[in-house]
Amino acid sequence: MDVAKPQVKSCKTSEYFRYVHKYLYLVGWPNYWNNDFDLPTVIIKYHDTASKILNAACLFFVAFELIGFITQNNLSEKQQTDRQLFGFSHPFLGSFGIILAFHQEKISALTNTMVIELKKHYNNPDMEMQMIKKSRRHSMVYCFICSFALISYGLDGLMQCLYDKDGTFVTVITAWPDVNDVSTAASYFRVFAYIMWWIFMFRVSGVYVMLISTLVCLGHQYKNLQSYFYNLNNIFEIAELTLRQKEEKYENGLKLGINMHARTLWCTRECEASFMWVLSGQILVNVTVIILLMAQMLSSERTFGSVSAIVSTMTAMLISTGFFMWNAGDVTVEAAALSTAMFNSGWQNCQGDSTVRVRKLLVIAMTQAQVPVSIRALGIVALSYQSYVSIVKSSYSVFSVLY
Repeated sequence: MDVAKPQVKSCKTSEYFRYVHKYLYLVGWPNYWNNDFDLPTVIIKYHDTASKILNAACLFFVAFELIGFITQNNLSEKQQTDRQLFGFSHPFLGSFGIILAFHQEKISALTNTMVIELKKHYNNPDMEMQMIKKSRRHSMVYCFICSFALISYGLDGLMQCLYDKDGTFVTVITAWPDVNDVSTAASYFRVFAYIMWWIFMFRVSGVYVMLISTLVCLGHQYKNLQSYFYNLNNIFEIAELTLRQKEEKYENGLKLGINMHARTLWCTRECEASFMWVLSGQILVNVTVIILLMAQMLSSERTFGSVSAIVSTMTAMLISTGFFMWNAGDVTVEAAALSTAMFNSGWQNCQGDSTVRVRKLLVIAMTQAQVPVSIRALGIVALSYQSYVSIVKSSYSVFSVLY
């Protein structure tokens, strides 16, 4: 028997995440959303088949790059570095979406809890708009820089054709054709490989946008909880209620806030469990790619196309890793401020037996809120601003030792 999908209560956060997951769905990843999208029936009908074709095509693309380590022997220094760069990073990037597909149910439950369940009880509209604007801004910046990097490699390959008599349009190094092959079939295949690279990165971008948006939303959920506890103090300013009614309303509100905090902590643990391998892979890719790009900057010819490709790729890598680690660090910072909001929720206005019950609840809740909250990668690295700086510094330190 088919189980009916829950109806999503519409709010700005749920609408934003609906568009994010719709983009993921359109580039060939599973449906992480709770409800169906408003898409033509033909897209939904053939989505699974199209996803398998895209997965196979991207797998072939990455495998063909790796085989190039064996077949391509006439490469310049820049092309050798590009081969190492893409040969290492693309398998990691391609695996991110496949890994998350295995966590589809976890990610769906996490999204449902953050953007629907928790928003039903309390939702600060100003903070919600800040969250959506921040998510959009970070996602758009990442997509723009990633696209600029791809365009830069395309321009660099085009300039090789236009200004070098024997030059060819080489962007990604594949097993075939040889970089010096000027035949028509080779030229068409290089253009096809460049298009496949765009498709590959479109799918990776969908994963990155989902993860960035999830981390931003999680950090703002802790801010939303702070606002909730601060607003509990307003209960005692309602003139129409007696003191006993105010105490009862406050106590019920406090219990609800503690429950929301518990659900938010669950979301944090699920976020770490679902995205741990993606975050860990991103750190490894970041360190390796930055080292290779700095080495390439030293050894390659300083043409405009070459420099723009290197700089844009390095910027995209640093910013994408930064968006992950900065927003994960915000989760830690906002969670640490929650105990102060609980203390300032208005418990001092209660009297008699009510104040005894409330104080016991608050002591337990504040004790839990004071436990440090962090999202870790590689099982040991707590994502934060400080760890981001340390990772960037370590990349340069390794480069300075090797080169």
